[in-house]
Amino acid sequence: MGANSKYFTIALVMVLLIIGVMAGGVMLAFTENWDAQWRMTPSLSVNHVHFTVRHSNGFNNWTNGRDVPVDNLRGFSLSMLASPGSAKFEYVGDAGRLLCEGRFLLGAGSGSYTFAGDPAFVSALQQMGYDTPDDEQLLSMLMMDINRAFARDIRDSGLRASSRDLIALKIHGVTLDYLREARQAGYRDFTADDYVQLRIHGVGTDFLRELKAAGYDLRTGEITQLRIHGVDSEYIRRVASYGLKPQASDLTQMHIHGVTPEYLKGLKDAGYDNLQAEEVDQLRIHGVETDFVQKARRLGYNFTPQELAQLRIHGVDGPYLERLRAAGMRNLNAEQIEKLRMHGVD
Repeated sequence: MGANSKYFTIALVMVLLIIGVMAGGVMLAFTENWDAQWRMTPSLSVNHVHFTVRHSNGFNNWTNGRDVPVDNLRGFSLSMLASPGSAKFEYVGDAGRLLCEGRFLLGAGSGSYTFAGDPAFVSALQQMGYDTPDDEQLLSMLMMDINRAFARDIRDSGLRASSRDLIALKIHGVTLDYLREARQAGYRDFTADDYVQLRIHGVGTDFLRELKAAGYDLRTGEITQLRIHGVDSEYIRRVASYGLKPQASDLTQMHIHGVTPEYLKGLKDAGYDNLQAEEVDQLRIHGVETDFVQKARRLGYNFTPQELAQLRIHGVDGPYLERLRAAGMRNLNAEQIEKLRMHGVD
């Protein structure tokens, strides 16, 4: 390695160390006090910055970070983010404002803030019928852009909600369209907590409509259990096409144990088309395949679902039935066949 290259490498390392120390200073400013900290970095969106706020009340800590329009910031311009120096600006929304101070350095900024709630916003919520939000709720509303219009639309949708509910609905992406479509599908008694649980588990309004169309009037917990276990509207429709309308809990168990629409078709083709959901479930649990059921019928047997399950538990399959028949044992019942198998008669 030449002398110039060596000196260049040493200089580069020193520069990187200095940058690391300076960047560490920015992060230190962000972590000195958990109570009220802000951090700002560039955003890929035009006329936006990525703004992060951390808050602690001594018991709970939370962080909210998202791209925000520069128009929400008073006393700030994008050029300030690129220029080292002191930071003093306000983040403004319907619920109040953050009075931010700190420093900009290396294209980022950090510091502390003071929150001031807007009494006019609180008054507007009260006039709409909401309870009075506390300061922490107001801060959450500010950072999640919960404004008068959102609160008014929620109220006008017919949903009775609290200030806490407004925050939960916003966090979990319960939109006005979702509320409207759910009510149009016939679900008019859901609470805010119901909607939050449905959204957490990915329940779409199409699924809600399909459940109603299939004749199901379910509670939120039953609906979410269906979705958790992968029961969709197509599965429900295909199950219904074979003459079954299981309870929600039975649908869940059938799906868990691998009862497919094809399995139901195989049972129906063998003449078992009026079974209860629990009977189908037990057949599947005990490994009763449809080819065994169909072969038993072709050989002239008319076993009950319980007998089919017991036969399979004891190792009786289609070929075994054929061997018994070939040996001239044609008029045996399920209990007799089971005993033969248990005593090693092959």
